[in-house]
Amino acid sequence: VGLMVKYFMGTGAPMWLAIGAAFVLAGTVGFFNGTLVNKTGLPSFIVTLATFFVLKGITLVIAKRLEGKVSVTLDKDETRFFAPFYRFFAYDYKPQNFTGRDVAFFTMVLVGITLLSIGLCEQSYTKRDSAASRSTGAALVGLGGVVAAVVAFFMLHHSDGVSANVLWGLVGGVGVISGFRGLAGARYTRRYAAASIPVDASVPPRISQMVAGGVVAVALACLTPLVLHREERDEILRWFPSWLRVAVGLLGAGTGVVIAMRQMWPRLRERMQWFRPIQAFVFAALLGLLIMVGTLSFLQLTTVQALRALAMMAFAGVGFGLLLAARAQAGKVSASLQLRVGLVGVIAVVVLAFVVRNDAGAVRFRSGMFAAMILAAIVLAANIVLETQLEKRRLPSPRADKIGRRLVAIGTTMAGLGLAIRIVFTNLANGAQVEGKGFSVTRMSIVWWIIATLIGTFVLTKTKWGNWIFAVGGNKEAARAIGVPANRVKTGLFVAVSLVGCFVGIMVLMRFTSVQANQGDGQEFFFIIAAVVGGNLLTGGYGSVIGASVGALIIAMSDNGIGSAGWNQDGKFAFKGAVLLIAVLVNNFVRKKAQEAR
Repeated sequence: VGLMVKYFMGTGAPMWLAIGAAFVLAGTVGFFNGTLVNKTGLPSFIVTLATFFVLKGITLVIAKRLEGKVSVTLDKDETRFFAPFYRFFAYDYKPQNFTGRDVAFFTMVLVGITLLSIGLCEQSYTKRDSAASRSTGAALVGLGGVVAAVVAFFMLHHSDGVSANVLWGLVGGVGVISGFRGLAGARYTRRYAAASIPVDASVPPRISQMVAGGVVAVALACLTPLVLHREERDEILRWFPSWLRVAVGLLGAGTGVVIAMRQMWPRLRERMQWFRPIQAFVFAALLGLLIMVGTLSFLQLTTVQALRALAMMAFAGVGFGLLLAARAQAGKVSASLQLRVGLVGVIAVVVLAFVVRNDAGAVRFRSGMFAAMILAAIVLAANIVLETQLEKRRLPSPRADKIGRRLVAIGTTMAGLGLAIRIVFTNLANGAQVEGKGFSVTRMSIVWWIIATLIGTFVLTKTKWGNWIFAVGGNKEAARAIGVPANRVKTGLFVAVSLVGCFVGIMVLMRFTSVQANQGDGQEFFFIIAAVVGGNLLTGGYGSVIGASVGALIIAMSDNGIGSAGWNQDGKFAFKGAVLLIAVLVNNFVRKKAQEAR
């Protein structure tokens, strides 16, 4: 596009002609790749990689011959029809001040969560048989709780001070729980569990162990900030005393030796041959050395600050996972035990929220994360109350399921819009505007990312082409045997990828008015990582567009977040490699379980 706009026919082509020609060329390349794969049976990656290098060489040669360098720069004032295409592909939206941002954000998110919760209740619980059987008292309690929650929400936005926030926060929390409990109790059938144990009866050992483990893990997460300080930026290995470094190295080596011997000992016992002890010794030595070097390398590359964050998240995640698993197991024993275990989880969330609030250095994190965790505790408490007092629905109800799905969709949309308002106007509350310009910038690339995700999801899940794509990805020959036009589907996918790549390239050119001929080199493997992290299998036939979009978001957040946290920028490569390995293992595990369920 850049070369045509500057050099075509001597004076340069208009922008619309250059962009149209670029899309035609991109589509032709995709068609060529798809046809070559179908005709030869070569792996798609090999064909794509070969064509990539060919195009890269041609582009570099042409750019150097016409521009004298590998980059092309446009003058947007002289380029014909630049402005409309810039607005379409890469416009930067700078919103002006929005004084009602926080109110709109919280209102839409809370209303969205409420509608989402109601929809889930409609799909989960058994509705009362008739209007006459509904409890008027429960309905009045529920309405009173709703009023209390609304009043508390209003007062929290119009009052300040710790005592006022605590007071109205408690009122709002009790109001939300009472509202859900009362209105749900009036609409759905109460639970009458046959299995019930007294409060002072013994708890099953497995549940007690999970609860104890969860509490200990959350306690360790709360104690981590006391042991590891935020200001400590030394590498962990340097932070350790010398004797502890030696001990950690020996522990890593010993762990490797133990693992190796556990693997080799059955073979030694089964059949003793002269070379097997030597083989076991070499294997144990190599594995011990590998684990020792890996452990010391990790401790040398990771700072105390990073370990602090990782330890808090890991302990908290394990703790809450154990408590939620214990709550699920307790529900099979009795409602009272389930309620007690669930309340332990709620208390753990609240305690950790206060620890995060007191420990966080950033004002936004200290307030935003605290509020989010308290809200999560309230929702968790309301959920456990409903689960222990209402009867689960075990029979299909098309009308209730339809209503529930619609409420879930509306609630999710409202919460998403509220979050979008918060993101778009993210920095406007920090101070006065500068020269009348808004602080936040929202680019068209984000809009196109969302549009592409929605279109791709619709095609993949709601059309016959989507079914064909899954079938061809899973087993091309089997798909062809049942009448799927496999070659046409694969070629169409190649063309679609080429056209989308062209679209992204034009966005880069429009945004910067300059583009390198080797733009994007080395990024192809990150695209693969993003897709795999999003749940798509490398072997094909399983995955989603939304998953790939979330994977791309995670990779992009790691690029920005590692630098913003003050960590070593090179650590992002280790992070991406570890995430890729974990994602592949999780994908294989999920696929195996799904196949077993079938």
